[in-house]
Amino acid sequence: MAAPPVTEKTEKTLYARLGGYDVIAAVVDEFSQTFSTDPPMSRFVSAMNLERRRRNRQLTVDYLCAASGGPALYLGQDMKTAHAGLGISASEWEIAMDHVQRAISKLKVPDSEGKELLALFLNLKDQIVERE
Repeated sequence: MAAPPVTEKTEKTLYARLGGYDVIAAVVDEFSQTFSTDPPMSRFVSAMNLERRRRNRQLTVDYLCAASGGPALYLGQDMKTAHAGLGISASEWEIAMDHVQRAISKLKVPDSEGKELLALFLNLKDQIVERE
């Protein structure tokens, strides 16, 4: 008697369910645009030249692609090192997360995937926030 066929259950990664690189990049671009024009957050971007802004954007995209199960390789620093000395407060963190949430909503990311994407950010809070 032949053995029953083996079926593999493969669950799609968040990266795949989001729609891949282009969707993640669009969320990062939208978030970055609104974040950079928000007066309470301007101190984080006002001293950066265009090249540094582009690099930060690409590192953010790469990080999120890798963290969501995509094929990207994140070559940046760990989050604690990358944000050390910026003095990011808990209230500034909340403002930034509001910008992320608005970008996810504006781009009509499905609710389940949007929550998972937001969770990738939220899981970094302890590594990024330096003061209450």
